[in-house]
Amino acid sequence: MTDTVADKKNRRKPSTALVLSLIMPGLGHIYCGRFTKGLVLAFLSGILIPVFFGALLFDQSPIQMLVIVVTLFLSLLIELIAVIDSWYTAKHTSPSYILKEYNRWYIYVILILMSTSSAVEMALNVRDNIAEAFRCVGVANYPTVVPGDRIMANKLAYKNSDPKRGDFVVFSDPDNRQINFSKRVVAIAGDSVEIKDNQLYINDKKLERQKLPQSVLDKIRIESSGKPLEGDVFYEVNGNAKYKIFIEKQSNDEPSQDFAKITIPANHCFVLCDNRNQAKDSRQFGPIPIATIKGRVNFLYCPAKDWSRFGRIDN
Repeated sequence: MTDTVADKKNRRKPSTALVLSLIMPGLGHIYCGRFTKGLVLAFLSGILIPVFFGALLFDQSPIQMLVIVVTLFLSLLIELIAVIDSWYTAKHTSPSYILKEYNRWYIYVILILMSTSSAVEMALNVRDNIAEAFRCVGVANYPTVVPGDRIMANKLAYKNSDPKRGDFVVFSDPDNRQINFSKRVVAIAGDSVEIKDNQLYINDKKLERQKLPQSVLDKIRIESSGKPLEGDVFYEVNGNAKYKIFIEKQSNDEPSQDFAKITIPANHCFVLCDNRNQAKDSRQFGPIPIATIKGRVNFLYCPAKDWSRFGRIDN
């Protein structure tokens, strides 16, 4: 590349290098004439994105959490290195810095656009085919998730297999495909389902419940309709699956939410809210087609309450 005439007005400004590095790791180094180092930092930063999303999918892997934490740590480390080192490099670059051919504002814009478009394309591809993030609203699945929680659904989970009992899934509302629901799969094709006296029966067998202490709710207590949500929390055992459910306290004159026995048809499954007194589930709209399921919820990546909940969701 051809150099231009030296000029002190081309002095590299540390503040500019810092801002460019915040916009895109490596760009501050390119501004300071360290083109190769800048590209390496940009590449390392970009390659961690698919690694992070890939780790979210392998929910049965014992090293999943380690990979996620290491990936986040490395992303932060690369960002810090890019910012601090570019600032230091600019500060110690000769006042008579000679502009390179790539030291042009439009080159920086092109690089930013290329990086942004690549990131957007990757994000859209991940969202459409691999994993999608959702924000939870309402109390229907308390205590598994609370309002404001952000969850990640694995879209590859059912490419080669069907949902299982106990899976926590995201699917399209049968009455409005623009709305997404998250619910618990409690029965699959061929199973019979019945609810009597608020007890769930699968294939004529009442599911076992193990009551948990109220202390498990201490850090995630919420309100519903302006009042504290009160009730009991249980582990429900459904075949090989075990997950938490919540039974709200009811007045003595409030009828139980019974459901007449049905058999789940082929290519369908029966879903219930984890907060069982919430009723916008298969008790109202019936078994859902498997084709409407968008993915299995594997991960709570941004808890609205208590960051100790960060990580895998019971499935």
